[in-house]
Amino acid sequence: MKYLVIDAALHGTGIRDYYEGGYIDPETLSIAPDVLDRLNKWLLEYEDEHYNGFINSEVVNKLDLEGKEIAQLIKRNLKEVKMDYYSAAKLIKEPII
Repeated sequence: MKYLVIDAALHGTGIRDYYEGGYIDPETLSIAPDVLDRLNKWLLEYEDEHYNGFINSEVVNKLDLEGKEIAQLIKRNLKEVKMDYYSAAKLIKEPII
C-alpha cells in the first residue's frame, strides 16, 4: 500500500511518498486530468501565498480546504492508498479519510 502526502511545499510536485521520501510526478499516477489541473492550479496559488508570508489566514484556510478536497479526489482515484494532507502554512499534517 502506498502512503502519500499532499502538500504544497515550494519546488514540490504536490504529492510526496511518505515511506520512500521525495516527490512523485503526478503524471505517473492514475489521476484524472481535471484533478491534475486542479492540483497544479492549487500549487501555484499556494506558492503565491507563500511569497506573501501566509499573512492572510482566510486565504490560507481556503487553500488548505482546497488541498484536502484534492487529496480526497486523488485517494478515491487510487483506491489502495493511505493519504495525508500537510499544510505548509500551518505546519500540520492530517489524515485524509
